Amino acid sequence: MPLALSTGHEVGLGVTALVFIVFALASSFLLPRFRSDYPGRGLLAFIVVAFVFFFGMLTAVEVFGSEDKHGEAAAAETTAAETTTAEQTTTAAETTTAETTTKAETTAEAKPEETKVPVTETEFKIALGSTNFKAGEITFEAKNDGKIPHDLAIKGVGDKTKEIGPGQTDDLKITLKPGKYELYCTIPGHEQAGMKQTVTVS
Repeated sequence: MPLALSTGHEVGLGVTALVFIVFALASSFLLPRFRSDYPGRGLLAFIVVAFVFFFGMLTAVEVFGSEDKHGEAAAAETTAAETTTAEQTTTAAETTTAETTTKAETTAEAKPEETKVPVTETEFKIALGSTNFKAGEITFEAKNDGKIPHDLAIKGVGDKTKEIGPGQTDDLKITLKPGKYELYCTIPGHEQAGMKQTVTVS
């Protein structure tokens, strides 16, 4: 029985109970077989020993039972500490998520607005209200005020408007990084005739 117990106080309680049981069995069955007058003249000693075992058993129950309560209290404290840690971890995770969401919303709100640039094309000139722009998404709103078709492109980028007839418009939307760029008309001979303009993106 003691070997089947797991914790220290349970083993102690089991050993005490085993000794008490052995004493009781020996006094009831074993010793009377060898001494028919047992306990005989040793009655007083038998009573004293019996009381010692009895009170010893009560003391063992009290002591080891108290240790068990302490163990339960310690386990309860450990569980409470683990619960508190889990709650703190959850709160920290929720706070981090909220901060990340707030930052994402702030970044979205801080996104710069699209820059729109009116461009007027004539024979043979490209005119803009300004040649300095902030980096980002820029829409060049090209209008042909001339008498022959034109278009608008940016050298080294590849994008361009459709061919724009007299009095018509078309947009060239593009994202530009800081640097210098040259706007020009791709129709043969128009760039050489003067249809080009350098702009600065910062």
